[in-house]
Amino acid sequence: MTQSHYPSNLPIQPTVEPNGVTRLLLAPHPTLSGTSCLLAGLILAFTLYPSAATPTGMARISAIAVGIALLINIFFDSRKGFYNLFRTDLLCLLGLYGLTLLEFLFPQEEFNLAVDTIQTAQSLDMVLLGMAGLALGRHLVKPKPSASQVKNFGNISSSTLFRLFVISASLGFLYMLLSVQFNPIALINAMIGPRFAEPWARGKYGGWFVFLSELALLIHAIPPMFGVMWNRRNNLSNLQKWTTVGIFGLVLFQGFTSGTRNIFVVYVATALIGYLITLPRHTLRNTLFPVLMAVVMTSFLSYHMLEFRGIGLHNYITRQVYLQQGETRETFSVDYNLMSLGPVIEAFPEQHNFLGSEVISWALVKPIPRVLWPGKPEGLSISIEEVVGADGWTVATTFIGESYMMAGEFGVLAMALFFGSLAAWWNRRAIRGSSDYDLVIYALGFFGAAITMRSMFWLTTAILPVIALVIFRKFRLVR
Repeated sequence: MTQSHYPSNLPIQPTVEPNGVTRLLLAPHPTLSGTSCLLAGLILAFTLYPSAATPTGMARISAIAVGIALLINIFFDSRKGFYNLFRTDLLCLLGLYGLTLLEFLFPQEEFNLAVDTIQTAQSLDMVLLGMAGLALGRHLVKPKPSASQVKNFGNISSSTLFRLFVISASLGFLYMLLSVQFNPIALINAMIGPRFAEPWARGKYGGWFVFLSELALLIHAIPPMFGVMWNRRNNLSNLQKWTTVGIFGLVLFQGFTSGTRNIFVVYVATALIGYLITLPRHTLRNTLFPVLMAVVMTSFLSYHMLEFRGIGLHNYITRQVYLQQGETRETFSVDYNLMSLGPVIEAFPEQHNFLGSEVISWALVKPIPRVLWPGKPEGLSISIEEVVGADGWTVATTFIGESYMMAGEFGVLAMALFFGSLAAWWNRRAIRGSSDYDLVIYALGFFGAAITMRSMFWLTTAILPVIALVIFRKFRLVR
């Protein structure tokens, strides 16, 4: 292992001892100055938002204050090197901000009709508390020096990485292809149809055949692998290049047509991270341009995903819904998670007792297929949908709402501290980045981090592809 395996802009360069052992001093980590500014911004938002007269005004003040604080935090962290920004804790903070506050940088008059100022204040308090917990929790795990002998998976050839890429795609799309009798045209038609109407959509309880659908989790490993392979494209044949681009394009298309914006955005983000952390050298051209292109693309496509996710991309285009006045939103919005948080906070513990350990138990057993455990619980004893009165659709409240159902303010703070610590622990993976395979696994962890901000019940499911890649290498299934 030599110094050449690492990007040239690590915050602290590795040193190679006379015996050939590589030492890395610190993993990518947050700065105390950056965290201090972020906490100050959270306190400022908490102090200022009550001065607004409307729910939208309250949320907008918070969005501006926290957004500026996050940018200052990023500035201080970037002073330790560009590589120091590739951290899961930072992605968690940005993800939670994007799910709760980002949309209020734009006009949201409909929000005023859905909630009152009391509910908005309660929701904002919990969001600010959660972000503070994440910011503090990431300092509970120190970026301590690596061991004298860095444990890693070793590097693998480009052809081996390509084979792993193809195997992951083949297994990931297997269930979808089986459901359409391996007809590629039927596969595309199903993707662009109405949401949840796909032939591969899982039933409530599933069966042995549906057990194959769990293999679709391997699709999540494709974007970070593509990012790494793009930097190795000169080592691939033309056929391998086009195959790689085609598979990645299909993954993006499937994520886009599903209408699930958080999945699509994370696909783009993990591909970008896999690409950036394995660049030999960063320049404005090979770094800034891809980042700006990704931001513009995801922002534009995310707007349309919200509009067609109920009717499907095919109907959205053929009916030209996007051209019809009043049929589409006139402003950027996410999911109004603040609106969903309000009823949850009001309901616990006045109407329902806190769920306590039941929330943790469900998160742990959720990935277990029902075919292996017929008596597996169907969910929480009372769902978020029941609390908010949703009938026929799902409701997201981020991990903030789920934590509040568990133990109120204490639950929110405790889970935020835990996720912040977990993210900081995962950042240590970067100090073992002696190979591109290591960095694929590291980048794939970003998927789990981002999805967890949406719902902590998905954490144990999202880490399954990471475990699979580790097993592939540990048992030498990938050489």
